[in-house]
Amino acid sequence: MGATLQNAPLTSKNSRLFVLDLARCIAMIMMVQGHTIDALTHPQILNTAEFPWNIWNFIRGLTAPIFLMVSGAVHVFAMKRDSSGRMNNDTMIRRVRWALLLVSVGYLLVFPANRIFDLPFLNYDAWRLFFQANILQLTGLSLLLVVWACRSFYSVRSLGIASLVISLSIFALTPFIHAVDWFVYLPEPMAAFLTYQHGSLFPIFPFSGFLFIGVSFGAYLKQLSPEKRDNFLLKKSAVIGLCITAGAGIIALLLSLLPLPQHDFMMSNPAFMLIRVGIIFMFFSLTAWLHKKLYRFRELYAFFSAKSFHVYIIHLIIIYGTPWFSSFGRIYGKSQSIEVSALAALLVITVTLSSIYIVDYIQRNVYRAPEIIRFSLGTIIAYALLR
Repeated sequence: MGATLQNAPLTSKNSRLFVLDLARCIAMIMMVQGHTIDALTHPQILNTAEFPWNIWNFIRGLTAPIFLMVSGAVHVFAMKRDSSGRMNNDTMIRRVRWALLLVSVGYLLVFPANRIFDLPFLNYDAWRLFFQANILQLTGLSLLLVVWACRSFYSVRSLGIASLVISLSIFALTPFIHAVDWFVYLPEPMAAFLTYQHGSLFPIFPFSGFLFIGVSFGAYLKQLSPEKRDNFLLKKSAVIGLCITAGAGIIALLLSLLPLPQHDFMMSNPAFMLIRVGIIFMFFSLTAWLHKKLYRFRELYAFFSAKSFHVYIIHLIIIYGTPWFSSFGRIYGKSQSIEVSALAALLVITVTLSSIYIVDYIQRNVYRAPEIIRFSLGTIIAYALLR
């Protein structure tokens, strides 16, 4: 194997953080089962106000922050710098293109009409649903902000400090931002990124804060030697996470004494955002320990971690369909037993991961397969929008 179970490294020779790959893979499985079970299970069975579903719902709420923190950390390790220390132009262009792709796909998944020519006839409610911010749009916009930060600071250390300040500022401002009716002052597409009011699931405040926390975390790890990095992930991360969680609990008590704008604790309280961060740091230590046990499979979960975007798209299409065809999540939504929903979740996870592996195999082994696949997808989307 090249490394025993006891001394299996957490970081590869090219500085790939297998621990974060494993964390993202676990989060992907949590996400797929969460979406499937939530889509299918009858509300009388799945009551998130009662045990054990309140615990299940809380764990579901960690999925997006894990993705964002891992993405932020990985972004630092993958970033190339120019002679001045800033992100170089090639990396900047790639990141901007990727961010715009995320935003575009996020809107395409919820396209409000069967074709482009029907758009002038949509009512306000249809447009409001279309502009609700989902995780892809949030990630794309937040990545543009991260690119700005990477171009503005000339060292990994300064980037890490600035990102920490930005993230904490986002968390601190969240209840105040959500106290404003932004739709009075801004167009629907912009206001939807700032508030939950019209149904957005992932507004910038607080969720962009998790991406910047990840950038700060990645900048700190980047400055450590591989040995110290491994030790931090395996041991110190849990201790720091426990301290953050305890400190956030104290902050929550203090905030309850202040005249903050009325807000939902789990959705917009700064202390709860820090509680999530603390739990995720403890989760990283758990995945570091699991990586030691699963070391032989490191390339497999590194592969699926790199395909997280594809996992997100494919599992949503399997569950809900697209704007042009429906699927079982819509047809049998909120009507099934937990046993049926759990079995469906297992099936969706299996089909999603298998299809990604098969497509990747075809792309690597069939002549010009990537170009053919991209052309075919582009043709299908163009036909759907223009027919």
